[in-house]
Amino acid sequence: MQMNRRLFMESAAAVAGALGSARMANAQAALPQAADRSGFIFGSGPVGSCDSGKLGGPIVKWHPGEKQWWMWYYCRDAAWPKDVAPGFGTGRVALAKSRDGIVWDRHDGHLALGSIFVPNEDPQAFDSSHVASGDVLYHDGLWIMAYFGGDQEIPNKVGGVEVYPPYKAKGYRGRPGIATSSDGIHWERVRGKGTGGAAVDIGDYIYAAFPNIIHDGRRYLLYYAKLSPRILFWETHVAESIDLINWTELGEVGWSKDMAVWERGGSVTRNIIPNPDRRGPKWIMTYSALDARWMDYPRTIGLAGSNDAITWTRLLDEPILGRGSVKSWDGGGVTFSSVVTKDDTVRLYYFGYKVEQYAALEPTLGIGLATARQGRWNSLLKLDQT
Repeated sequence: MQMNRRLFMESAAAVAGALGSARMANAQAALPQAADRSGFIFGSGPVGSCDSGKLGGPIVKWHPGEKQWWMWYYCRDAAWPKDVAPGFGTGRVALAKSRDGIVWDRHDGHLALGSIFVPNEDPQAFDSSHVASGDVLYHDGLWIMAYFGGDQEIPNKVGGVEVYPPYKAKGYRGRPGIATSSDGIHWERVRGKGTGGAAVDIGDYIYAAFPNIIHDGRRYLLYYAKLSPRILFWETHVAESIDLINWTELGEVGWSKDMAVWERGGSVTRNIIPNPDRRGPKWIMTYSALDARWMDYPRTIGLAGSNDAITWTRLLDEPILGRGSVKSWDGGGVTFSSVVTKDDTVRLYYFGYKVEQYAALEPTLGIGLATARQGRWNSLLKLDQT
C-alpha cells in the first residue's frame, strides 16, 4: 500500500478550511516561527508559567458540563531543575480549554505557576521529584487520571545491570499512579500498594511510565511502558483492578502479528478508545512505535485493534502518522497520541519534537493536530483482525 508521510491530513490546511483563513492566521501568529510548523497548535507558555520550559503528553476530552474541549498535559517551567529526568518534559500537570479543539486557552490553575497537579510533598513518595499526565478517564461520574511520577533515587544499577549513563538521573525511577477528581481540576491521589504509593512496582526495570487507563465493563485496565536497563526494547505491560487501589499485573500485552520494521524498538505510549464502528474490533489503539534501525529510536504512530484489550493486531503495515520533514518541528518524531471524533472528522492530537541538529529553529517541540475524514477512518477500523 503506497502511503504518504501521514494518513491523516496536515492540520494546518484542514484547520484553515474549518476556521477560515483569517482566524487561522491569528492563531498561528502567536506561535514561534519555524521552517515548517504544519500541524503545530500548542507550544510553551509565557515566562513565569508552569509550561514555560517544556510540555507534552496531550490528553484531549470533551467536557460535557462545560461543553468545551479540555486538554491535560505535562510540563515544566524554564527554572525546573536540570538534574531531574532531563530527557523528559515532565514536572507538573496543567490544563487548557478550547471551544473548537484547535485554539486553546491556558487554565490558570490553583497550584504552582498555574498548574493543577504537582509532585508529592512526601520525599518518600514515588512521585516526589516530578509528575506527568498519562491518561484521563471519565467513569461513573468521576474523573480518573492515570499518571506517573519519579522518586529521589538516581539509578546506577538496576537488577545488577549498569544503567545507560543518560538515565543516571533523579526521577527516572518512574512508576504509575492514580488520582481522582470530581471536577477534573482538583485531584486527590489514590494510594496504591506499590513502592511509595504507586499503583504497581517496576522490578528490574528503569521505569514503568506513560500509563493509560480504560474500563472494559467489569474492571479497570492500566497500561504502561517498561524500560529495561539494557535499553533495547520498550515493553507495554498491563494490570487490572476493580477498585483503583489493588492492581494485579497481567504481564506484557500480546500481539497477533510479527513486529513491523518500524516498531522493533517496542512502544512507549498509547491511546485506547472504544471502536466507534461496531463492525470492527471492540477496541482501537493508536500507539507510538520506536524504530530500532536508528540510533535515536525515532517515534511514529501506528494503529491496532483488539476485542479483549489484551491481545492486539496491527491494522496497517505502515504508521498512520509519521515524522515531519527534516527541518520541521516534528521531524524528530511523533508520539503520545490522543484521539477524538468531532462531526465527520477524526482528530489525532500528538506530541512532536525536532531533529536535534535543527534545534536552533523554533519551535523545537510542542503539541500538534492531524485530522482525517470520518469515513476514511472507519474504513480502517473495519479491517479484519485475522
